[in-house]
Amino acid sequence: MDTYIPVAFDAGSRSIRFGFCYDRTPSSDIPAVLGDMLDGKESVVHTNRIGENSTYKVDTNTLCVPREGMELINIMDKGLIQDWDAFENLMEYAYSSCLFTDPKLHPIIFTESPMNTDKNRERLMELLFEKFNVPAMMLCKNSAAAAFSCGLQTGIVVDSGATHTTAVPVYEGNVITGAIVSSPMGGDFILNKCEQYLSENNIDVIPHYLIAKKQPVNAKEIPIWSRKNTVPNVTNSWHNYMCKSVVEDFKHTVLEVADRDAILSNLPTCHYEFPNGYNQEFGSERFKIPEFLFNPNESGDLTSLSEIVHLCAEMCSNSIIDELYANIIVTGGNSLIKGFPRRLHLEIAANYKNISRVKLTAPIDSSIRRFGAWIGGALLATTAKLNHLWFSSNDYHENGANEISLYLTH
Repeated sequence: MDTYIPVAFDAGSRSIRFGFCYDRTPSSDIPAVLGDMLDGKESVVHTNRIGENSTYKVDTNTLCVPREGMELINIMDKGLIQDWDAFENLMEYAYSSCLFTDPKLHPIIFTESPMNTDKNRERLMELLFEKFNVPAMMLCKNSAAAAFSCGLQTGIVVDSGATHTTAVPVYEGNVITGAIVSSPMGGDFILNKCEQYLSENNIDVIPHYLIAKKQPVNAKEIPIWSRKNTVPNVTNSWHNYMCKSVVEDFKHTVLEVADRDAILSNLPTCHYEFPNGYNQEFGSERFKIPEFLFNPNESGDLTSLSEIVHLCAEMCSNSIIDELYANIIVTGGNSLIKGFPRRLHLEIAANYKNISRVKLTAPIDSSIRRFGAWIGGALLATTAKLNHLWFSSNDYHENGANEISLYLTH
């Protein structure tokens, strides 16, 4: 551990980040999705795809090439590893094609969801120690790591990712698991709202791979474009993935969160052009879509993001509530929507005026907010006073994954 640079992995629902711990940010950020080639036959199913007739396609550039019969596999679900064969293949790709090193040479720190299970944790240890022969490993909760990346050990971490948003209380570096509150309103929720808006306004989402040529047209005019005639017979899962990437670009470019009392008609518009050439100025609608995050009354049983922070704090000891509200940390890719941190701070401060002090930390550098858990994990791995948190290969072979998992749980 003192000889070789540790490697940090942070696995999220949308992407998996990894890199050497002495770097400022992860060297690689690749989709948590793999393409599965089953001899060109979509109906073939293997119990153990690796080593049989299946070839995985990994990383953005490879995934975006249209291939007949390539199904897409989601490795993660709500922050937990679900497809272990695909995850093992991704790890092999990470070491051989991105890090260009032997896993035997580097201790590894892995961030995990606060909701991770003992079974998943033990399986990860088995994979790392038996398949990749890492010399040592450390596990840390991604929310605690995100707080640490901001120089804090106590606070409420609001992690707004792809599949959900969670409010996680952290006290002196430890997650209070019984007070975690989660909402399904994450990045996918906003994408669904974008798709609904585009569909209701008859705006077609045509992915880049289908477009051969397009002509410039005026705003809101019918697009003039021609379809490629050499495209292979792709699967629905791959086509939907490419359509989703267009909607994601629309979301990141156009959407913005307005202040509570803003008059939307007075706010600036944003011009956007779709891959097929259709373009227009988007005005109040670009603020209305993310408004659901803070005012979901029309959606029935959904809870606003400021409310999940309040519920999280309420379930903690009264003696630390003021300290938690004074250290609210915002992280996750969905928080990169312009105006998100400011609006969340205003909502919390306005709705809970009995709190003496509300302070929200959201790093201006978008890479720190997006990769907060990875950065915090890398810092933990290189902090000498935390060396006792490492588990060596000898520890694993002497005590087994079950004993280590029990120690980590308690």
